Amino acid sequence: MDFTAPTYTLEEILAVSTIHPFYNSTIRFPPTKSQIDAAIGDKQGKQCPNLTNLPLTKKDNLYKIIQRLIEDDAPDNLFRHASYVSTTGGGSGRLPMLYLTDARENRIQRMSMGNLVRQCGVIVPGDCVLTMHASGNLYRSLDLTSEVMENAGGTVFCAGHHMPHAEVGRLVSAFRINVICGDSSQVLQFALYVSSLPETQREAIQINKVIYTSEPLVRSQQAYIKSVFGDVPICSLFASAESGPWAVMNHAVTNYQDDDSADFIFDTRNIIIEVLPHRATEQARNESHEDIKPLAEGETGVIAVTSLQRLRNPLIRYLSGDIGSLHPVPANDIIDPEESRHFKILRLHGRDQRFSFNWQGEYFDFKAILNLMQSDELSVLQWQIFRTQMSTSTHSLEVRVLRGQSGVQTLSDGELVQKLKRFFHVVHDTEAYFQVIFVSGLQGFQRSRTGNKVMRFVDI
Repeated sequence: MDFTAPTYTLEEILAVSTIHPFYNSTIRFPPTKSQIDAAIGDKQGKQCPNLTNLPLTKKDNLYKIIQRLIEDDAPDNLFRHASYVSTTGGGSGRLPMLYLTDARENRIQRMSMGNLVRQCGVIVPGDCVLTMHASGNLYRSLDLTSEVMENAGGTVFCAGHHMPHAEVGRLVSAFRINVICGDSSQVLQFALYVSSLPETQREAIQINKVIYTSEPLVRSQQAYIKSVFGDVPICSLFASAESGPWAVMNHAVTNYQDDDSADFIFDTRNIIIEVLPHRATEQARNESHEDIKPLAEGETGVIAVTSLQRLRNPLIRYLSGDIGSLHPVPANDIIDPEESRHFKILRLHGRDQRFSFNWQGEYFDFKAILNLMQSDELSVLQWQIFRTQMSTSTHSLEVRVLRGQSGVQTLSDGELVQKLKRFFHVVHDTEAYFQVIFVSGLQGFQRSRTGNKVMRFVDI
């Protein structure tokens, strides 16, 4: 099935932004459909503003507005009407942060993403895909990936993350499933399980393609997966709560593979990606946003996203927290040249480690962790997080905690451990990779060599 989803013009997106509370502080509620139509009509024939002259959208500011709109029960507030709800920002210890997208726009975007997946050769006719992505607790990766794979032309089996590996193995064998899809940690854990099987059972699992999401699979991890399943293509998808799914990785197209980055192909008709200097995230008070210009192709910086698929709640120059650079799509025999001329590559280096880290397929914001640890009920005097790569090609997470006495009622040690497990979304499959250690003094923490300070995050 060949389907090209309609997108909006930049002019239309910017016209709606002028009457939307995300970008206009004098507006109380998002516009109605008639107001959107009127705003677009008023701008027709007029010169479109230069995108690079518009202010950057930062996460903290955006979510303050979103939280206000979610909490306002006024009849005129249509923000929560007919919307698809995504969680973002990792754990917070409180209610999760939510991003709401128009339900119809969300469905159309998934169809468009499925088309991109097919065009880039990630899914081909006859592929049977088993997805192990997590679901529940407002997490939506399972429904997202299954719908995208269906729209790409694959036949999808939704195993989810609660199905035991033994059951997954039997399902793959019985139904001749040839593609597995999941968070990178889930893919690694399934590969570890398959490697432990007797040879006859291993031979019955005929996987010829792997698709992962969330945290990167570095070269050593990919080599391990190939040692289990054979020399299989390893592809990836890229999405976020704010922008939705919009990019695909296929080494057969890009001919690029590196431990520290990954090449993602995207359609410039669906999204505008700007790469900006690092100072864009820490803009000085006396510096105008107009002074921060996009970097040239090939230069690395912070990423700003403008979606051309979201009109009702526009996403304009949103600082995603990712680091990368832009590159042309190389000549290849997979993508139709007529389509390829609209595509570009984002060489993604991952999240800006100044603000977050990933573990078991999820990103955790340092500010959210700090807010949790500073809450009175935890009575935490000092804390430190160790993320350690293990011989099994996955990461363990260790949280070291020094507690003190507080004037208010505090949680017991056991209750604190459970709260941290909820915060870091620890489930049965990841429990073996998570540990909380209570230390008796500051000597229990690792310190920096230069300032002899307790480091908040230690990556080993």
